[in-house]
Amino acid sequence: MKKIETVLLLFFFLGTTCLYASQSAKDLDTILNALQEKMSTVKTIQTDFIQEKNLALFKQKLTLKGKIFIQKPGMLSWRVFTPLRYSLVINGSQISQWDQDTNQVQSVSLAKNPSFQTVIQQMQNWFSGTYKTMQGDYQISLISQQPLKLEFIPKEKSVAANFIQRVTVLFQDDQQYIKEINILEKSQDSTLLEFINARLNQEISPKAWEVKTDVR
Repeated sequence: MKKIETVLLLFFFLGTTCLYASQSAKDLDTILNALQEKMSTVKTIQTDFIQEKNLALFKQKLTLKGKIFIQKPGMLSWRVFTPLRYSLVINGSQISQWDQDTNQVQSVSLAKNPSFQTVIQQMQNWFSGTYKTMQGDYQISLISQQPLKLEFIPKEKSVAANFIQRVTVLFQDDQQYIKEINILEKSQDSTLLEFINARLNQEISPKAWEVKTDVR
């Protein structure tokens, strides 16, 4: 189960810095409200992704490619195709994972794991655009409006503060979905997660929710 938690933390516990001196909290609230309204119109997402992980200690780069399926509320399928095969499926209160090396499926119930419930709530906030609900745990900064780019820094007592130094989120031009996420960890490792070929509000194949099925 530790592997499931690690994957979730990597992708969803994202945590730079402050607002421009001339920008008021009211300005930021207006932007966050508008962003949430636009992203709320998206009910399903199917998108390819490219993840580049830079390891500071070894000066190496690992590139993963795969696909994400999201159906609101509460359903997500994260599938890595290369250079390894791995899948993680969240369906309501159940999380399942499978990897090619072991060819085994592991499952865990959220009802019996409150810590996982917190992770899932964070995930839902990131992908639904409900960023105002995250202001208790993160300091949110506006970097640019065209294109819209936000930065997040976890507050001292938040769970993410143990792992993340900062994260920058760049949105698509229509602001209905995330274009890329750039994460800097406290270890100085960094991750660039780019979403491409996104299809919004299209029916998702039922096979996407089967953890061992090869669906593209």
